[in-house]
Amino acid sequence: MNVSQKKTKVTASTDGFDFLGWHFYVQKGNGKFRSTPSVDNFKAFRRKVKHIVNNSNYGAKTKVSKLSPVVRGWRNYHKYCKMDGSRFSLWSLNHRTFKVFLKQKTINRHQAEKMVKIAFPSVKYSENRFVNVKGNKSPFDGDINYWSKRNSVLYDGATAKTLRKQSHSCGHCGLKFLEGEKVELHHIDGNHSNWEAKNLLAIHRSCHHYVHMSKSRKD
Repeated sequence: MNVSQKKTKVTASTDGFDFLGWHFYVQKGNGKFRSTPSVDNFKAFRRKVKHIVNNSNYGAKTKVSKLSPVVRGWRNYHKYCKMDGSRFSLWSLNHRTFKVFLKQKTINRHQAEKMVKIAFPSVKYSENRFVNVKGNKSPFDGDINYWSKRNSVLYDGATAKTLRKQSHSCGHCGLKFLEGEKVELHHIDGNHSNWEAKNLLAIHRSCHHYVHMSKSRKD
């Protein structure tokens, strides 16, 4: 393997470096390892959110449906980073979105607050709390229950709660979730704004496609 001189540089650990949207560095004084969303990643995320919020072609409900997966995805991607502080709490984006929603005459203050909470879903974060594999475990050992449960721990929020309720099995086919198989949440009533627990089903991505294909054929 040849190292590219153009793309490679030596830097002090306290200055850190950016990689895959994260900024890694060692904190001065106590020598603790830290990681935060990189500046470029955060700027790109803000641009995407602002584009949706400021789009005059979208009504408030449409903006909520488009913002929610973007914000949830970004927060999930960085949930093992240092995410405290007003910057990464997205307070300014929340407040800006709230004011834009209030400009719509059919929406009152209470409705705007409720819609902002849906548009900016909270995701628990825990710095450097990665899920470690037990020393005596291997993906080839045939322990489906262990690997299914471990892979389920990688998910958070509504997905994690639904997986626990279903004993880490697909709500459609009943099989365990194995490594490499994406878990998706299916909204039973078809309303993607309805996040009540009884309306959610954790299923394989392939099962999710099959469910919607079957539904479209019936329609």
